[in-house]
Amino acid sequence: MKSNGSNVEIALKGRGSYRGKLVRADGYMNMILKDSREYDKTGLVAKYGDIFIRGNNVVYVVIDPKTLAPGE
Repeated sequence: MKSNGSNVEIALKGRGSYRGKLVRADGYMNMILKDSREYDKTGLVAKYGDIFIRGNNVVYVVIDPKTLAPGE
């Protein structure tokens, strides 16, 4: 919760990962991202605006990821 406003990467169970700016998180690891992008093993899948991620799907969270996908 202290990282609200930071860029994050969130890996999900069996679904790739999402990157964006963390707007809000709660104690259950439910998170809201803005300006989010979805990635899989091959690279960028889609760009979204605001998304909600349920905490029970989260494998890990990287705060302020230094490595970006090619083309960003």
